[in-house]
Amino acid sequence: MPEELDTLAKRLTWARTRKGLCQMELGELTGSSQSAIQKIENGKSLRPRKIETIAEVVGINPAWLMFGEPWAKPKRPKT
Repeated sequence: MPEELDTLAKRLTWARTRKGLCQMELGELTGSSQSAIQKIENGKSLRPRKIETIAEVVGINPAWLMFGEPWAKPKRPKT
């Protein structure tokens, strides 16, 4: 995992692309819109409402996604 993932926006972009999803697909899978995902990835939404659902869909720990907590390692993707 790259060390430059120091923001929610960067972590979500990394996790989404690692999973092979576009913003629209992630939005559909989480019950959000593409524009909501885009706002998170642009750094305009710092406290997304569906952070746990988003983390589950991309297969990572919600605490790591939201805060980058070192103890909250990202989960391995489900195969």
